[in-house]
Amino acid sequence: MSQRLRFWFCSLGVVMLLLVVAMLAVGGRPDPVGPAKVLDGSWRFHPGDDPRWADARTDDSSWDRIDLVSLPSNHDFDVGLPGYLAGWHARGHPDLEGYGWYRRHVTLPAHGDWTLLGPTMVDDGYEMFWNGKPIGGIGRRGDHPKVVGARPYLVRLPPSAVEHSGVLAIRAFMQPGLGRDDQSGGLRSAPTLAAGAFGDTLYRAQWRRTIAGYIVELALPIMMFLLAGIALVMARSTARPGFARWLAVALVATACLRLGNAAAAWTDLIGISTLDRQNAILLSPLAMLAWTAAWNDWAEGRDRRVVLLIAIAAWALRVVAAVTHADALVSVGRAVFAVLFVVIALRIIVRGERRLLALATMAVIATALFINELSRLGIPTIWFPFNIGVTLTQYAYALALPLLSLALAPASNDAGGRDMRGVKGIATE
Repeated sequence: MSQRLRFWFCSLGVVMLLLVVAMLAVGGRPDPVGPAKVLDGSWRFHPGDDPRWADARTDDSSWDRIDLVSLPSNHDFDVGLPGYLAGWHARGHPDLEGYGWYRRHVTLPAHGDWTLLGPTMVDDGYEMFWNGKPIGGIGRRGDHPKVVGARPYLVRLPPSAVEHSGVLAIRAFMQPGLGRDDQSGGLRSAPTLAAGAFGDTLYRAQWRRTIAGYIVELALPIMMFLLAGIALVMARSTARPGFARWLAVALVATACLRLGNAAAAWTDLIGISTLDRQNAILLSPLAMLAWTAAWNDWAEGRDRRVVLLIAIAAWALRVVAAVTHADALVSVGRAVFAVLFVVIALRIIVRGERRLLALATMAVIATALFINELSRLGIPTIWFPFNIGVTLTQYAYALALPLLSLALAPASNDAGGRDMRGVKGIATE
């Protein structure tokens, strides 16, 4: 990369970093205090689905009684949202997928208009009913459900609320087949009842935290797309054109992989099940292949073609495994890529140029790619600066981007075929 392009790219990166830190600081502030009540405590619960359960006259005395204890100090292990609850898998229904209903009687204060803020954490979608009347929710239910990332939701209680009491029913839906743990299922936070004007204030605060929770997943893709474009433009003039082209593919695939998380969390553009399939079948295997191929083109050696063929085979194995839901084969494919990374690193140590830069950047990329394996080793993979979760993967990619810009060095033009430091250049295909 030319010195000027590198300067502007890194300058934009600094600006983006400052904006992200500011958003994390704003979003991580505690919720404002005012006339509001978290509707935790005792609820009735029933697995399955029956539209009649929305009716306020339904006898729910035989339903399970569950206590939703929503402590602000309990936060989820992704964004950092407060009031995190164990789901129905931990409450006597370890195998339940699909629908489950929650009900409770709610007494309203005597005066004023009241709003209801839906739960900000749910596995995976929900619909609320007040005295049998639907008042909205997140996602689409019915015969063809579509679940999206749970997000803040505000509804003003209907005029019948002047009766100062009612039955709140929540129809929750957990998408089957997404791979769950023993804490998953249904409500993971409780709804909140708030006075009209303060409900709007609390709603805005919840949205600031939700945006902050995924702001890195927007900032990183922007920088990745930009660097991918620069890599393609500069490919012919770089010392390693093959590396630059594969790098562009890797950056685009990784950017799409990260951006999908923000899109699902903030909008209805993509459902969770669709996001899971496209990541598992298309983007994640492609990103792994492209990163491996890029570093393979960096390293010298006649065995580059063999490494590339093995990487393509591992990519195909991962795609087939994702389509057939063969988790064991997915692990095998990831293990093959991990071994290839080690092999390529050894080649760089023995014969490569700019070893320190290459190995440092490759190690950072490997940290992001093999985060699951690092987690199994007990290495912490998420921290909460400003009370908002930032993962080790996000830190790794943020560090990798300026290093990758340095790796896109221009090719040497001297007659001896050596770079400006007098080291023999790498032959490229």
